[in-house]
Amino acid sequence: MDSFDDFNEYTNSEVQEKPFFKVLKSGKKEELKDWLCSVSQALMSESEERARVQRENLMLYRGVTFDKKMERSIDRDRNIRKLSKMQKFVVNHLYDLTETKVSQMNRIKPAVEVMPVNDEWQDRASAKVVKFINDHLWRENEIDNKRIEMHRQARIFGESFMFITWNQEKGDLHPAYVQARDAGLDVEKDKKLQKLKTVGDVEYSVEMPWRVFLQRKEKFCDSEYVFRVSIKPTEELKEEYKGKNIDDNEEFYTFDADNLTESFIEKHNIVVEFWHKKTKYVPNGYYAKFVMSDLLETNENPKELMHGRLPIVRLTDLDVPGVLNGVSRYETIASIQGMHNNLSTLIAKNIYLTAHAKWVMPRGAAKIEQLGNDSTVIQYQGPVPPQMIQATPNTPEVYQFRNQLKEEMQVIYGSHGISRGEVPKGITAASALQFLNELENERATSDIAKDSFLIKDIAKIGIAVAGAFYEVEDGRMVRIVGENNKFLIRHFDTAHLHKPYDIRFDNSTGLPETKSAKIQRILDAMQRNPNMVTPERWETLLELADTEKLSTLATEAVKAADSIVEDIMAGREVAPLEDWHDLIIHWEAYVKSMQGRAFNEEADPAIRSKMKDHLFWTEEAMLDKAKKNPEFQAKLAMLTLFPVFHHTNFEVPMSREHQMAMVQGQTNRGADVTGMIPGTSPQEMQEEQFAKEKLRRGK
Repeated sequence: MDSFDDFNEYTNSEVQEKPFFKVLKSGKKEELKDWLCSVSQALMSESEERARVQRENLMLYRGVTFDKKMERSIDRDRNIRKLSKMQKFVVNHLYDLTETKVSQMNRIKPAVEVMPVNDEWQDRASAKVVKFINDHLWRENEIDNKRIEMHRQARIFGESFMFITWNQEKGDLHPAYVQARDAGLDVEKDKKLQKLKTVGDVEYSVEMPWRVFLQRKEKFCDSEYVFRVSIKPTEELKEEYKGKNIDDNEEFYTFDADNLTESFIEKHNIVVEFWHKKTKYVPNGYYAKFVMSDLLETNENPKELMHGRLPIVRLTDLDVPGVLNGVSRYETIASIQGMHNNLSTLIAKNIYLTAHAKWVMPRGAAKIEQLGNDSTVIQYQGPVPPQMIQATPNTPEVYQFRNQLKEEMQVIYGSHGISRGEVPKGITAASALQFLNELENERATSDIAKDSFLIKDIAKIGIAVAGAFYEVEDGRMVRIVGENNKFLIRHFDTAHLHKPYDIRFDNSTGLPETKSAKIQRILDAMQRNPNMVTPERWETLLELADTEKLSTLATEAVKAADSIVEDIMAGREVAPLEDWHDLIIHWEAYVKSMQGRAFNEEADPAIRSKMKDHLFWTEEAMLDKAKKNPEFQAKLAMLTLFPVFHHTNFEVPMSREHQMAMVQGQTNRGADVTGMIPGTSPQEMQEEQFAKEKLRRGK
């Protein structure tokens, strides 16, 4: 192989017409290897022109000019240039526009809401666990940084790819390995334990677009397979894949993004990975890893493809109808950037030429060495007296045209000055600035929609891959979900991770994006209708309970009540409530669960009976507590449906006003005060009455 990018012996017309499923069905290993090698090389050959444009775009992003005749890059900052020669003057607006757009898109933080498609108890618990798992995966893989990288690559190259695969070498130590090690076994010599050393985890990796080759279709969703190319040291491959035919003499040229040149590589091999998604004729999908001389790995039933899609998500800059690969906006404004650079260079040359004042004199009219600057002297023959001339280097129209080029780039790219903090002249009001910002966001609606789909796809595929490999016995679930949420795991089934019809992802809550704006929106709703939900539910909605310092007894009671309902509906035994429980919150959760048609018409009779029994004894505990606590009795009086069941010792609970009227009447009659106003004592009530009587007599 002469070059990583040059496969002259293969062209698109020479790609084998035999489809992959036919090759797979034949069962011939050599035929499979030949098909993979020929198709991958043909796709690489087809992508040469596209890769050349992408690499030139990378040079433009870095502000490097490209001399096509010399076929080498010329960096403005290199020391090899001659200082006396005027260099090309580059004002790199492409970099500024790109970074502004990347920043604009990443104002929206990646967040998804995992919701069950129905209100089944097990699905609700699973959705909560899936949310924890997704947050864990994104946190461990620094998804914010990878998303920024994808947006930057999409702007420069036209498209970017993220592979979401399984890496067995990631994650914590496997419990079986730890147990064997602690038992004193020699785990280093046990090959089986070495394979299970770590539990593995999902891996998110962003790949350069010239290393990703899709099946040539009109649409990305129609491509059935993809190749990913990487370069590995030959000795490492031989150590990992002993017995495989790995070429020792492999040498080739490959593009080095660091110095923007092609580098000669020796003692390395090109490693290609191949994924084929699940189709009608390849029902389980397929994975292969190979070098040009041999197959390294094959898997006819890869678990990471159980979700039915290719293990990649793609973000594009411009989508051209009928064109598979994305197109960069650099192709539309690179000529304007070039014109801007040429004009800037011309302006600089004119300044260098005419900015200094010039002495114009007959030859020999003065001693030039006494002037101290012979470069500013123009000598001629003739009887003209010496004079000093100061020319204007550039007219104002030149600078105006240069500014117009910059503005045209911004308009075409969809990024304006307000994104970079440049306030238009004459606009000072915050409302006007907010309006302009909203207009710019509306201009970027299509980009925001792409980003929304990207976030959802990353979540869907990542959760599906986790669902294919996560096991409860791996010991990872408690660490991900947390000790306080262990009860959720009892309802969790890993099948819920990779079934898209069980989980619905949504990256929008219908509220503003920022935390402060969300809280303000909820507070406004509380003011308009404070009785919409209970104060405890409002607090949970505000997500204050997620912060340890702001967690209250009420929010913990809400979580506990919901978990008890889920356990009962799942057929599990639950303990009766104790005196320290917030009985009213539990009662509300139980009664709410019994209002739905699913409970009344579809729930198992045994489960319904358990729920009724639990609610009955909860109401018994509430009545006992009301006899001892006037404040609690006043709260019971506010519950419209209390009690749900008949109780032999039932006494109608009195509201705060009712209790106050009874105590007031006893006090006025001079009788013994047998009641108590919630929040006060009889002694306090009598003292307050005596003070009022004394004040009345004094008047």
